[in-house]
Amino acid sequence: MIQVKNELRVDPAYYISHETDYSKFADAVMDVGDPPCVANNCDRVSKCAEEAVECFAFRIWVNNGGDLNAKQQKKMGKLLQPCK
Repeated sequence: MIQVKNELRVDPAYYISHETDYSKFADAVMDVGDPPCVANNCDRVSKCAEEAVECFAFRIWVNNGGDLNAKQQKKMGKLLQPCK
């Protein structure tokens, strides 16, 4: 005789103790602004897109968000790596 295991269920307490409103997260994702290459008129924008590479400044922007400082802006178009 074949035994059937109990079906998987989520404990009802999960829905009570977890907030399911993700609108703030969705707003944050959509409101990241222009990447540094667009905001600073980098001449490699189309080249990087064609070659599927990203520069050090772009990686800083992705990881940290926000504007780049003057030192970070100097790394724009440099230290290229394949996009991950």
